Formats: sequence, C-alpha cells, structure tokens
Amino acid sequence: MRNLWIPFLIFILVCSPALASASEYEVVPYTGPERGMYEGGGFTGTLSFWELPLSLQVVYISGLLGASLAVYKFLPLLLGRIRQKCENTNRDRILHYITANPGSTVTDIEKAREMERSTIRYHLKVLQLYNKITRFEKGKSVLFFKNSYKYTDTEQKIAFFLRNNTGKSILISILHKPGMTNQDLTKTFNLDKSTVHWHINDMHNEGLIHFKNDGKYKRCFINPAIEADVERIISESEPGISAS
Repeated sequence: MRNLWIPFLIFILVCSPALASASEYEVVPYTGPERGMYEGGGFTGTLSFWELPLSLQVVYISGLLGASLAVYKFLPLLLGRIRQKCENTNRDRILHYITANPGSTVTDIEKAREMERSTIRYHLKVLQLYNKITRFEKGKSVLFFKNSYKYTDTEQKIAFFLRNNTGKSILISILHKPGMTNQDLTKTFNLDKSTVHWHINDMHNEGLIHFKNDGKYKRCFINPAIEADVERIISESEPGISAS
C-alpha cells in the first residue's frame, strides 16, 4: 500500500501542470463606482497557473491531492458495497434454478427452494432490475427465463403451454400425430370437448398450431416454421420424450 504512494505522487506532479495550464486567470482593472486614482488604469492580461502566487499554487495542488486521495480511498469501498448488494445467496439460488428450469413460475421456485413467496418476489424484482432474467406474461401466468437471449418470444410461448399438463399433452400429441382432431384428442385424454377446444384455439391464436379443414372436422398441425423449436423445447423439458 505504501509503495503505491510514490507513483501516485509522481502522477499528480506530472499531471498538475497539464491540468493547471487548462485553467487561466484573467486580471482586469476594477471598474466600480469608486475607482479613485486608478480610474482608467490597471493591468489587463492573462496569468498562467505558474505565474500565480505560491500560496494559490499550494492551495490548488493540495485540493487536487485531497480529491484524488478521497477517490483512491473511498471508491473501492463504494464499489465493494455495490457488489455486495448485487450478491445474495438466496438470489443466486433462484437464478440458478431459473437457468436450469427455463419458464419457471414463482410456485415452482417456492417448492424447489423452500423459500417464502414474498422473498422470491423481491429477489425476482432485483434480478430483473439487474437485467439477469426476463419475464413472459400470458393471462395470470408469469414465467421467468434467464436473460441470455436464448429464448425468443415464440419459444417462451411454447414453454408456457408446456407448464400445463393438459396443454403439454395436447401439444406433444399433435407433434407426434399430425392431423389429430378435437374428437381424437378428447378420446385420447378423456377430456371434455370444450376443454380441448379452448386449448387448441389458444395455441392457434399464439401461432403454435394451424388447422386444416377436413369436412366437418378441423385437423391440427404444428406450425412448420416452429416445429423444430417445439421438438427441442419439449426434449429439454422432458428428456425422455422425442419427436420420433
């Protein structure tokens, strides 16, 4: 620490003339109403820093040294406090969980980390403030993703439907058996027609699937433009499931 003062003082002494030369002091004659014998006279010109009295030079350099010392002493402390505020064990645990489980909800985090919901919400806000995570909202559901720009809006929508067991089952079935109808899905999963109708319409409105009319039936197909994304995200969420 003590050895750092020598190069620090040399830096100040070298830089002071350059800084001082940028500051010039203009001396003009006093022109107030009580000029007396000096009316119309006096010196007009510009003095450089080194032409000022020694006392002013000392004051200037002392102030510069004092300000530099304050920055040298207190800036690391300030940066340390900011870094400490950004780091938090619970916050890191939440971020690690979201990273490993894209599209996590507050409920998911609460069950996995056994933390108070209010604590989770607070840390999620801080993580968003520091741009560590992003959130995807649909209706009353909120999903969280690590802010790595890995997931597009469409991929976040796919992850949303996979959060619901019924929606996931329907989406996977359409992926594996293209052309399934409402009736097929109703029989396969023993669901009400209205439930299946709601899910496939929601997926259609979000651009995940499209319909083809076949007489009085509507057959469901995954949108070809995002089929690869659907396969990949399903395999990531359910490693045992493949598109084959």
